[in-house]
Amino acid sequence: MIIDYAYFTGLLSIGLSPDTGAPSTTRDAEREKIEYYITVYEREYLRKILGENMCSEFIDYLNSEEDNVDKWEKLLALLSEKYSPIACYIFFKYIKEGNYSVTRVGTVTSADDDAVSPMVIQMRAWNDMVDMNKRVYQLLQADEYEGVRFDPSMICRINSMGI
Repeated sequence: MIIDYAYFTGLLSIGLSPDTGAPSTTRDAEREKIEYYITVYEREYLRKILGENMCSEFIDYLNSEEDNVDKWEKLLALLSEKYSPIACYIFFKYIKEGNYSVTRVGTVTSADDDAVSPMVIQMRAWNDMVDMNKRVYQLLQADEYEGVRFDPSMICRINSMGI
């Protein structure tokens, strides 16, 4: 994995309590939940910006003991910045599904009349990701990245109607 739970602070805070050294079942469960989202959606993000074949090549590089391969190191540097496009993508997915809970009687939302739509923070996270993805896209236009299949939706901003 390129990122971990530590990327979800500040603008991308998901409410994980800071590590105080004291054990916390809730913190551990939330950390496990975000790590699972990272496992699933980091790979999805990479497939969308690289295409299936180049994504596999990049993941193989990340999992190898190979010394610096300049093209992958440049990409890795952009993707692992403190405010990462991958983290924005995962945050968007996490918040989208976070307003729902699965129970024995079905999927439910908050019964509280004060519950608000997560769209405002989703829109900010998506549009921030798009701005960062434009730099990624420019990098991937170099000849050394021949074979990349960049999904154009990854550089399209959204508005409050999700379009």
